[in-house]
Parts: sequence; structure tokens; C-alpha cells
Amino acid sequence: MSFLKKKSLLFCIGAGTGCAVLLTALLLLPFAWAIRRELIPESAQWLCAALCAGLGALIPAAVICRVRRRQAVATGAAIGGCCLALAALGCALGGEGYAFGPWLGALGAALLAGGLAGAVLAVGRSGHKRRRC
Repeated sequence: MSFLKKKSLLFCIGAGTGCAVLLTALLLLPFAWAIRRELIPESAQWLCAALCAGLGALIPAAVICRVRRRQAVATGAAIGGCCLALAALGCALGGEGYAFGPWLGALGAALLAGGLAGAVLAVGRSGHKRRRC
């Protein structure tokens, strides 16, 4: 992962967005299985999707921001924003029956919160400002 230090910010955002989309899809598989088996009610599917999207954006943002350290909050927000743009593009190009709805707002909030939380968790407290006793 140290090769990300030398790459541009756009490359890191693209890599983080790709990882976030793949991770979200992998996290959704157990929930889809549980909803199909009726272990989770269908009314909670938007909550499961928002949870998986938030975690899917948090993990790549935390990893990339931990390596880069510079522009961490912008990187985390951009990863969440790019994932949201891909979801909106999927709605726009999906055809009839795929509409923008209130779920897109919840999904966007989860994605942006996940990206920003990953950036904040990655930066943490800097070592040179600690007191030495």
C-alpha cells in the first residue's frame, strides 16, 4: 500500500471508489440472503443497504487516508461522493422502474458519513504533538 503515497489524489480516489463499490457488494450478499430467507423483513432492506454502503466507504477511506495522511478529509469525502454519483448514475441509466427516491438521500448520507469517518479514524492523533514524560 505504500505505492499510494506517490500516486496522485485522483488515482487514490478512483482506487478507493472501486474498492468501496466492491466491498459494498460483498457486504450486501449476506443481507440479501437473509432477506430472501425472510430472516430480515423486507421493510428493513434500505437500512441494510445504507449500513453496507457506509461500511463499504469507511474501510477503503480509512486505509487510503492512513497511507497518504495528506488531504485525508477531502479524500474520504470524495470517495463517498463518487460512490453516490455512481449510484445516481445507475438510477438515471436504469430505465423505467429505477427512480430517484428518498432512499438515495439515506444512501448518500451513509456514504458520505462512512467516507468522512474513515478519514477521521485514519488520521487520529499525530505522534509529534504528544507529551513525553
